[in-house]
Amino acid sequence: MVVTNTLRELRRNWRLLTAAVLAVGAVLLAIDISDQQGRMDIPQGYAVRMVCEADPESHLWNGGCERIAADIARTEKPSFIELYQAFVTAHHTRIPSPELEHQFRSAACEQGFDLDTQLKGTRYVFVPLRPHFSGACSVAQVEAIMAALDDRDRALLAIEREGLSHAALYAGALANLTEPLVILGVAAVVAALLIL
Repeated sequence: MVVTNTLRELRRNWRLLTAAVLAVGAVLLAIDISDQQGRMDIPQGYAVRMVCEADPESHLWNGGCERIAADIARTEKPSFIELYQAFVTAHHTRIPSPELEHQFRSAACEQGFDLDTQLKGTRYVFVPLRPHFSGACSVAQVEAIMAALDDRDRALLAIEREGLSHAALYAGALANLTEPLVILGVAAVVAALLIL
């Protein structure tokens, strides 16, 4: 009798049960992805520090380090809000942004512009950063991309300062859950459950 009543209740509330299972699964997945992201971000933040350290040949690549020097010097732990924003910037922000691409799509290229000359002696010359400058053909465009990379590096430095803590794990999970595509997916699932 009890089993029959339970099965009847489950059948009657299957939508709610399905939604709960999917919600728990989504949160667990977001936490797992956040853990993986944090484990990648810490060495990347450390790499930003290393690039900007004093070195006999550092003049060949550390131009632009002054732009993030204050963030490199910081030692305090970031707040939860700062960590959340750092994960959003590091993992959910395109470089260059769609807005930036749109802004420069119709702009004329500068006569005699040379990307290698613009990047020479700066920390942006390293191979992993070069694809971000693909198609850049003006000083203003290069500067805008550099500013976006600075923001991302500030984010990586904040995550690195926090380390592998629960605060970083949950901030990263929240950033993953508030990604617009995830919200759209949730809306689609809710709509499907309501229609069925």
